[in-house]
Amino acid sequence: MDRRQRLREEIRTLRSALSPQEVESRSGLIVSSLKGLSFLQDAQNIMCYAAFGNEVNINCYWQEQLGLGKGIILPRVKGDQLEGVLFTDWATMGRGPFGIKEPLGKVFPPERIDAVLVPGLVFDRRGNRLGYGKGYYDRFLPKLRDSVCLCGVAYHFQLAEDTFPTIRDVPLHMLVTDKEILTCP
Repeated sequence: MDRRQRLREEIRTLRSALSPQEVESRSGLIVSSLKGLSFLQDAQNIMCYAAFGNEVNINCYWQEQLGLGKGIILPRVKGDQLEGVLFTDWATMGRGPFGIKEPLGKVFPPERIDAVLVPGLVFDRRGNRLGYGKGYYDRFLPKLRDSVCLCGVAYHFQLAEDTFPTIRDVPLHMLVTDKEILTCP
């Protein structure tokens, strides 16, 4: 097992040990921070994600933004690609190949996305991330405009000294945890 995979396993184990109350409490702190970020307040179309397992649960954040008239785009896996789909309601959600809820609608043009909240397993202070190892976000994010803010969302314990990035990894601009907001170089 390589060092990236060991890091993934270590953080996955820590995250799976969280109680539902810890997930709710820590996620609440992160959502509060997200609400105060000007780039999200200014964005019209925000790509988020439907929380799975013990991931940071930002569902209440994006549902609130939907109520404010924002476009909420959720990821859908299609083959080896990730695509964004405009969320309309829970009735239009199905289960993707990994058991994660995904919207069933039409693909949303990536060039219309203004900001992305990116999940992951491990992050470092330079904006690098490790996802689940399939590279979906690393293939999707380069399709966006250069001006789009890419913001990781994680529990503080998901921060590592190094994620050992490869040339294919797309660094993020910012990271929000339950303890701090980091602007990445």
